[in-house]
Amino acid sequence: DVFRLKQIIVGCALLICLSIYAIYAIDSFAVFAFALAVIGTACGIELSAAAVVIAKVYSERLRASMLLLTDSFYSIAGVASTLVAGMLLARQFHWSSAYLLAFIVTLGIIVIAVTGRYPATGRHLAEQPTSTASNYWPVSVHLVGFAMLVYLVGFVSIYSWVPNYAQEVLGADVEASSDIVSRMFLGMFIGQLIMFVLVLRLPLRPLIIVYSIMAASLTVALWTATTAAQLELAMLVLGLATGGLFKTILTYGTLQVRDPSPRMVSYLIFHAGLGTAITPFVSAFIVERRDMAAALQFATLCYFLTLLLVIAAQWLHSRRQATQAAGAGSQND
Repeated sequence: DVFRLKQIIVGCALLICLSIYAIYAIDSFAVFAFALAVIGTACGIELSAAAVVIAKVYSERLRASMLLLTDSFYSIAGVASTLVAGMLLARQFHWSSAYLLAFIVTLGIIVIAVTGRYPATGRHLAEQPTSTASNYWPVSVHLVGFAMLVYLVGFVSIYSWVPNYAQEVLGADVEASSDIVSRMFLGMFIGQLIMFVLVLRLPLRPLIIVYSIMAASLTVALWTATTAAQLELAMLVLGLATGGLFKTILTYGTLQVRDPSPRMVSYLIFHAGLGTAITPFVSAFIVERRDMAAALQFATLCYFLTLLLVIAAQWLHSRRQATQAAGAGSQND
């Protein structure tokens, strides 16, 4: 509401570049930890800014596809950064060179932001007489936000505990347990591409329901698998079913009002960050009190709760639309 999107993106990118340089130039663990905290905060803000840009620039029909496209780039970046970092470290470069690719990409973001145009937001949007931005948030927005939080709790619980579960319960070795987790992310990448095509051809609301049901049902196979091979296959199929689910739920949240404000988009993304943050504490508590299978069963519960929250949000949204249509009809009469 205070700064323009361009100012936010350039400012945060400069903070990231300065923090990466500090990691390289200052040989101190305290500086390293502080720099990572600054980078994480700036990246969180940049993530929200990117979602705001997509929500403002693209129509309802294309918004889901564009948000899914960012997930695909995220997956590609994860592969590229790992390969570059490993290559540099294998050639005896300084350990901080692992962040060199991030530094270069961030410089590119600054160039794009400085030379590009961004939609108006906050008080700057209010200056435009044609603005239709609304500060009213229906209850369905909060339900979608909570659905995103619960979904991330379940998702992080799965990839946090599956490796140990595979080793201790199913007898897999360390390398095999790592491969099991990588299968999930491979499936997610393919699933993102599939969802990218589907959201252009099918209505979003039933698509979310179908994928939520599939994801919740498939998590049962994680804690009922009797061999590492079965668990690996279950993770791959689960990745296919969940690859585009998170961003489609986020997209549906932005469709609850005609013109979503940057604050509302950031509010939705905040739930995702909060879910990721609290999961280690919640899942570790469950494992301490019960076992790792209980943590995976808890993930199943989270996925089914996500489904119920999405259904409730869609029901409230449909009822609100019907009420608005009835009101508009009575006014015309």
